[in-house]
Amino acid sequence: GCTDTTVEPKSTVTDANVFDDPNSYRAFLARVYAGLAVSGQQGAAGQPDISGIDEGFSQYLRLYWEAEELPSDEAVIGWGDVGLPEMNTQLWASSNSFVVAMYYRVYFQVGMANEFLRQTTDEKLAERGVSSTLKAQIQTYRAEARFLRALSYWHGIDLFGNIPLVKETDPMGSTPPAQATRADIYNFIVSELTAIQSELPAPGASTYGRATTAAASMLLAKVYLNAGVYTGTPNYSGALTAAQAVIAGPYSLNPVYRNNFLADNNTSPEIIFAVTQDGL
Repeated sequence: GCTDTTVEPKSTVTDANVFDDPNSYRAFLARVYAGLAVSGQQGAAGQPDISGIDEGFSQYLRLYWEAEELPSDEAVIGWGDVGLPEMNTQLWASSNSFVVAMYYRVYFQVGMANEFLRQTTDEKLAERGVSSTLKAQIQTYRAEARFLRALSYWHGIDLFGNIPLVKETDPMGSTPPAQATRADIYNFIVSELTAIQSELPAPGASTYGRATTAAASMLLAKVYLNAGVYTGTPNYSGALTAAQAVIAGPYSLNPVYRNNFLADNNTSPEIIFAVTQDGL
């Protein structure tokens, strides 16, 4: 059927020259961020990031919300699409398309973050003759990629329990990665977030929408809050300390809500964290 065997490529960008453009590093990181919001390369349908589920249904945060809310009494989606009634009635199985897609989303994000980290090692940057100014920016980008990877790994252990731990230093190939325990992943998340704290940008107008030092503290607070589930050893004090770090700079609890809560419930300021931790 094909009569024209000389087809011009749609793009001249290859893995050998993509980083000739200094802006490619920022664009690559932006795509890792975008993985939380977009579901493919084209739009409504046609070039999905993952297969097996409609692109409209397979957006990361939509799947995450559904996985958190639909099996509970907090929300119901009344559509009869395959998989949704089972999610609403707690009859879903490991083959449920929404459950499967959420798992794939976690590792799509992990894979992109890992590849960004592989492409921005000191050795790679030296080979490409990256300037010292750009290299300093890339170090911040690397910290953000590690934050995004930690975020997805947290979603992974929170929703699925034991999952594989895949890092940028692991070889790529057809051999499936080994399963890790929930505690292993938890420890990796904590070590990553602790290590990148000083490398992330500070909160402010110029870093709106990006992972900042406060974002790392907030994620640590959430991870610590369920440490007892993930590892068997609670860490509520760590959760409180991390949350206080967020409140200290430059965020705060809504003072009207805080004062009304304390007055109505005759409780101490420390207790309010347990009630409002999802809204910090």
